[in-house]
Amino acid sequence: MTQQIDGVGSIEELHAEARQATGYDDFGSDEYLEGLRVLLDSFENEADLTPHGKIIARKMIVGALSGRLASEARFARHPEHVDVPIERPIFMCGLTRTGTTALHRLLSADPANQGVEMWLAEAPQPRPARESWSENPDFLRCDAFYRARQANEADLMKVHFMGAEEVEECWRLLQQTMLSTSFDTIAYVPSYTEWLAKQDWTETYARYKKNLQLIGMNDRDRRWVLKSPSHVFAIDDILKVFPDALFVRTFRDPHTSMASTFSLAEQGGHGMSKAFDRKTIGRTQLDLWARGNANFHEARARHNPEQFIDIDYRDFVADPIGTAEKVYTQFAMPFSDEARRAIADAHEASLAEHRRPSHKYSLEDFGVTAAEVDAKFAIH
Repeated sequence: MTQQIDGVGSIEELHAEARQATGYDDFGSDEYLEGLRVLLDSFENEADLTPHGKIIARKMIVGALSGRLASEARFARHPEHVDVPIERPIFMCGLTRTGTTALHRLLSADPANQGVEMWLAEAPQPRPARESWSENPDFLRCDAFYRARQANEADLMKVHFMGAEEVEECWRLLQQTMLSTSFDTIAYVPSYTEWLAKQDWTETYARYKKNLQLIGMNDRDRRWVLKSPSHVFAIDDILKVFPDALFVRTFRDPHTSMASTFSLAEQGGHGMSKAFDRKTIGRTQLDLWARGNANFHEARARHNPEQFIDIDYRDFVADPIGTAEKVYTQFAMPFSDEARRAIADAHEASLAEHRRPSHKYSLEDFGVTAAEVDAKFAIH
């Protein structure tokens, strides 16, 4: 089927491929179709995709549609998921390259907490016992894919390590409604970016909650720790769905974080969009994340300050375990000896050579000046 599709594919072709990949047929409500149409049009008319880029774009969209099919099938199979409570979930919502991934994985290491593992974000289902994952076809498929990437993309993995069993950003769950910054951080899709900036995310997070309830059915007593830089665009909407949500906002010198973001966008884009050259990356990603930063600060001012904590990247690097404890203290959560040991062990594991960044970058490489970053991030 994939080889027969010319380019990214039509809506009908992409849906057919997702059905074939999963064996499921029900995509649920059709609110996601508007975003899909805008995205496909932007890929077709603006991104100037390479042949390889068309394959990547198609795989991303089919993956999102396949995840949607998996969720719908399992929502129907496990109707009791709607009764699973989600209390005081923690949302990591710092901007890109500010330490969110590292802190997210440390907090998720506490046995009292849970995050969304990569394979479950791609194929949502009640999380089975860890010892059975090696028998699960969804896990095996995802594990094979990311082991190949670890072997073939070692430099990217040092910047942001990914594996099937790793807790990961939850943009794959957000992609199910086609509202996701994952698309405009890998290709030049200005019409989609403009459309996305005008959207209300409430229904997206309502579906996101249903997926968390489904995935966490067997772990009802564990607190969710969730992470995606795009959460900064949806603070008000998140709080409509999760009124008691807690927010950890990491921050870093924007000169450094933006330069690193540009470099990651270049690596993560795999040259798929010829229009997404270095100067375009610098301009679009600076605009995107400066807008997210401003949106976060505006939204935060409307809500209870006790639901937020700020973490300085420098403090985190200097004392990772102490920083984790600071989060627990802010939110009146017990920092047990078991939590401390698990977090310390996770930090030690994160220092392994295959996860150690060797990442070089500069603003100038992407046609951006320090003064431009200062102007965009007057509030940071």
